[in-house]
Amino acid sequence: MIKKVLLITTDQSVCSTLHPWLTQNHYDVIFTTQGGDEGILLAVTQSPDLILIDTDLPVINGWQAIQILKASTVTQKIPVIALVAADRDFTKIQSSGCDACEFKPVEPESVLAKAKILLDSTPKILEASNSLLFPKYRSVAKSTSSAASSDVVYIDDSSLDSQAMADIVCAANCGYSNISQPLDAIPSLLETKPGLIFLDLVMPHTNGYELCAQIRRTSALRKTPIIIVTSSDGIIDRVRARFVGASGFISKPIQEKRVLKLLDKHLKPHTHQRSDQTERSQLLTTV
Repeated sequence: MIKKVLLITTDQSVCSTLHPWLTQNHYDVIFTTQGGDEGILLAVTQSPDLILIDTDLPVINGWQAIQILKASTVTQKIPVIALVAADRDFTKIQSSGCDACEFKPVEPESVLAKAKILLDSTPKILEASNSLLFPKYRSVAKSTSSAASSDVVYIDDSSLDSQAMADIVCAANCGYSNISQPLDAIPSLLETKPGLIFLDLVMPHTNGYELCAQIRRTSALRKTPIIIVTSSDGIIDRVRARFVGASGFISKPIQEKRVLKLLDKHLKPHTHQRSDQTERSQLLTTV
């Protein structure tokens, strides 16, 4: 069955590059060179199988359009590939909700590979393909240490949050790996033996508090620093994090300054001699 692709861009070079490649590979292409509002209308009325959207659009820009598409019950399940300027801050990609990104100038072969993954793959294959769907994530993966020697592990099922953390950790010349399945966390941590663990609170099948308590009951990981990462930032959450054995607490969106401070503190312990009492009291203050 021929798949229908909606291409939304005002960039003629993008259109002239992608349109012939898509049609030659047997995709039915509909496109608009108007703003994001026109793109949203076509997504609703044409029911495409895939949307390619330039983030630099008039009226409603691409970032806003993606958020609207993902919030609508009519279009939220349609995979979206964002076409992004190469110098764009990755946090915008992270917050938009897109299923993949392609940095401009676009490479047709790369777009086609992403389209095939998004349209034909199972959820398990999709998860394993994050390095291709988000190209910056692929370059980070090449520069990090192997899982068996990572300095930092981030337990989080969001590839975009993991990317934001990876950018910061790798720039600080630390090894990095991500655990996306919380049920696999403890075996993976025992193999990885990280110097620092970041742990997201909201994950499928469990939550960060429960997993933190399980890690603390594992003798080999009992003294490994664990930093809770969450969208909530209340005193109750901080107290609860303390009681399950967390070493610290940071809120989303992930901020470089706070992460670097934690890397400096926990991966360079000789420069931060602190008493146990001071450590406990600092958990209740902002990192």
